[in-house]
Amino acid sequence: MSSLTGMLRRLPLLLATCVACACLGATSQAQETPEPAAAAPQISNLDQLLDAVRQQQRHQRELNTRREQEFLRDKRRQEELLAQARRDFERRQQQNQPLVAVTGQNKTDIAGLEKQLQQLVQELGDLATTYHEFSGDFAAVLQASMITAQLPERSAELAALAGVRDQPTIADIETLWLLLQQEMTEAGKVALFEAPVVAADGSASTATVLRVGTFSAYSDGDFLRYVPETGELLRLSRQPPARYRAEARAFSEQAGGVAPITVDPTHGNLLGMLAYTPGLQERIEQGGSIALIILFLGAFGLLLTLWRTLYLGFVYLRMKSQMRDLDSPRRSNPLGRVLGAVQGVSLDDEDILQLKLDEAVLAEIPALERGNGLIKLLAATSPLLGLLGTVTGMILTFQAISLFGTGDPKLMAGGISQALVTTVLGLVVAIPLLFGHSLINTLSRSMIQRLDEQCAGVLARHAESQGGN
Repeated sequence: MSSLTGMLRRLPLLLATCVACACLGATSQAQETPEPAAAAPQISNLDQLLDAVRQQQRHQRELNTRREQEFLRDKRRQEELLAQARRDFERRQQQNQPLVAVTGQNKTDIAGLEKQLQQLVQELGDLATTYHEFSGDFAAVLQASMITAQLPERSAELAALAGVRDQPTIADIETLWLLLQQEMTEAGKVALFEAPVVAADGSASTATVLRVGTFSAYSDGDFLRYVPETGELLRLSRQPPARYRAEARAFSEQAGGVAPITVDPTHGNLLGMLAYTPGLQERIEQGGSIALIILFLGAFGLLLTLWRTLYLGFVYLRMKSQMRDLDSPRRSNPLGRVLGAVQGVSLDDEDILQLKLDEAVLAEIPALERGNGLIKLLAATSPLLGLLGTVTGMILTFQAISLFGTGDPKLMAGGISQALVTTVLGLVVAIPLLFGHSLINTLSRSMIQRLDEQCAGVLARHAESQGGN
């Protein structure tokens, strides 16, 4: 009973659905069939709805049958067209059979030609790569070569060759080869040519340049350095010793034959280091104020030593002259003054005679030994000042290390230079002063000993005279 009740409840919904389907079917039939359709009767009960659905179903079946017949006719027509297309294809394939063989042969030929072309392109690519690499490296070598100063035009030519970005031509390769051959030929020659030379003050002038291979260049006996960045020959601000410059001047003036000359095997690097090698004045400046004090004391000590040496030598010569004439004492020398001090003394009193001789000798000793102690003091002080400079320089070095670390050795070079320079100056000053002090001390002591000997001789002669009486 409940089921029937549910069905009755759903009956309006079912009727509405059927009506909607019938309306949709009628609308579809009206769209597909151009023939005019009669107006649908008004449905008022279920019997009329059932008849309408049945009529719609019959009409739909007729429509589907008609569509199926049309589809079958289209299918047969398509099959006939496909069969006709296959017959045409077979006929044309038979007609084009010779062309297929030709096409296959052409494909084979094209594949072979493409392989040959790929091989040629690879070889040309390797050649171009090698050319570009070599031309770039060779351009740098030529730019750094001293021969470029004699032949500046080849730099532009080589730069043009190095600037080629496409495939190099045979003419480009031959030009590069000729430049290489020219560099090899000129590297084994000694040549004279006119070229601009830049002086140390920056002024340029044309001068005659002597080039020895690719190693060294000279002008008026002065060594030149080639600067690759500017392509100029620079006269060194600090030249090697004069004997090397004299050799270069004699070599350039010699017409022929074999002659010695000094060359720089590093192509100018050693000559360039001369500009950074400190001279004597720069070394002294590195030592600071302590180095100046050491040099001042050393100069004073050397002058004092020289003066005392000349003075004692002069006195020694006068005393030697007095030795040849003891009976006529002269007051121009210590021996004469000592002998003259006892001329008025009575020879009967030996004690007074001895005292007079001792007094005269003691009066001469300060003049003979004057300055010996000061020279000895300077000789002992100089190494101590050098040690002081060493300690001061090491203090500066450790201060630089504490502030900047050990990453840059140049920051520590100043303190180390001061330490080493002051030590060297102290030793250089002390050694000659020690020799000078030894020489002066020997001269003064020998002359004092000579005075003592003569005093003893006077006393001996006095004793002999007293014994004879």
